[in-house]
Amino acid sequence: MKVRATAVAAERANAIGSVELECTPHGLSVAYLGVGAFSEGYAPGALTMGTRITVPWAKVQEARVEGDQLFFAFDPELTPHHRMVLTAFSTGDYAHHREAFKQRLVVWIGAGAAALVVAMLSALTLPRFAPRAGAGAAMAIGGLAALAILGVGLLADRQLGRAGVEGDAAREAFAMELSRYLPALVRLKQKPAPAEKPFTLPSFEGWLPRTTAAVVITLTACLLGAVLTARWLLAPAREARDLAVLATGEPQRPEPQLEEPKNMAPPSPAPAPPPSAEPAQPSAPGTTLEGRCSCTRSSSLLWSTPIPKLGVLVLARKLVSGPVRSRLEIDIAAVNNGDQELREIAMSMTFYEQDPPPSNKRYPVANRAVYFEGPLGPGQAIKWNVEARGTAFEVDRPLHGELGPTGDGAAPTNMIADLLNANHRPVRLHGAMLLGYLGDPRAKEAALKLKEAMRDDEQPYLDRLVRALSEVRTCNLRVTGDGAERAVEACVFNAGNETRDKLGLRVRGLDAAVNPSEPTERPPNVVAEATFALGGELPAQAGVTARAKLDVSKASAPPVAFEAFADREDLLP
Repeated sequence: MKVRATAVAAERANAIGSVELECTPHGLSVAYLGVGAFSEGYAPGALTMGTRITVPWAKVQEARVEGDQLFFAFDPELTPHHRMVLTAFSTGDYAHHREAFKQRLVVWIGAGAAALVVAMLSALTLPRFAPRAGAGAAMAIGGLAALAILGVGLLADRQLGRAGVEGDAAREAFAMELSRYLPALVRLKQKPAPAEKPFTLPSFEGWLPRTTAAVVITLTACLLGAVLTARWLLAPAREARDLAVLATGEPQRPEPQLEEPKNMAPPSPAPAPPPSAEPAQPSAPGTTLEGRCSCTRSSSLLWSTPIPKLGVLVLARKLVSGPVRSRLEIDIAAVNNGDQELREIAMSMTFYEQDPPPSNKRYPVANRAVYFEGPLGPGQAIKWNVEARGTAFEVDRPLHGELGPTGDGAAPTNMIADLLNANHRPVRLHGAMLLGYLGDPRAKEAALKLKEAMRDDEQPYLDRLVRALSEVRTCNLRVTGDGAERAVEACVFNAGNETRDKLGLRVRGLDAAVNPSEPTERPPNVVAEATFALGGELPAQAGVTARAKLDVSKASAPPVAFEAFADREDLLP
């Protein structure tokens, strides 16, 4: 039988490489498949490949089975590679064990890469063919596809090892056949231990560098180190000198005492008594001022509805009109407004088309799903890009609760402030709005900074936010009635430290509600507007309830939403 083995480096061997052995009646046939001369301490020589010799059995000087290796010694007249220590036996067409390892590595890398690609393609393609399938189904299909590819890789790996036997079985089979021709074959259970090498001191010349410059640098460094070490050993320590000074009784210098500077300024006058908190009496026609009131925050259409703990923002939308159908490309973001991290986020979107007038019927045409495995920490945001057929869309957001009227359950303001550095400006606008809702003083500075580089589509949102952060707050707005004249009631509160005068209250009626989820959306139109003068002065930290009548008879459409804000009459927009 033919076997292949690997000649390894050893003290008693003079050859390394791959060989092929076969026992024949005439002798031992040895084929060198890539064998080089070996001598300890020297690099291997040129390889001998494709050479086959037949060693008569009488010329085999020594043959020993030593554990998992086999030692051969031939007559040196036959071949210069006459002493070999053989391991890694195999029969048939087995490749070298290193080559076999490379082949298996290539198979498994290819199988792993193919499994990853197929899993991703399956998970991403499934929502297009089955829009109602959830994220779990997409992941399951992708996992099954990946397992199928890995199974194919396992079969290919098994196929590489079906040509014969290898290892101990191949070695024992060859040893049994070899013992027929060499009855005196020695069999040992273990290979002999290597001889201990005598300890030799390294030569100093071997440590020195070869070039003259390097020798000079090395000797100079050694000399400098010796001088510094000697100085450190001979010089007394600083602590010892200090102890010697104390032992001689030398007094220590007292530390100078610094006198506290005397306050030469005259004493400050007694603070003036706080102004009366009584609200000013009305002096303007058409407006009635009565009763005290206060505002913790201004009323604004930006937070007129409860703020959800999971906010969904529309960052951008683009309608691509085709020859037959229109497609809508949108960028949406999910923002964690709450104080608890969200482990998993899954949302579905429905895209709609609308019939032309006079029908104006809207009907769904496509569904898309987005998923984030999480976690999404408080004050963090994640973005998706979605494209589908249609001209409008709706987001079915998951229910995670809402923030309380006083900010209960909101993320810490320091984490919300990180949204001010987001890449997308709508996320920054949302962060400034949240800070304003929670009463954080950084909100006004952030809004003014965003207004410096304001874009046209951001102006309505920023104007409402800046007005809501003004020191003159307007809250508790109520508009009642359904005729041509509406009753308006609002609280105007001076949250500053100075008395305000010549204030005016601006009330607007809008034809639609404001959508805080899309800061850059086209704002609703103002269909009714009026300014009511608040006569007299409004002291600091004082508020007054104002009542007036808003005429909506000339409105182009019935007002749907109302907003109010107050400031000096000449500063009102």
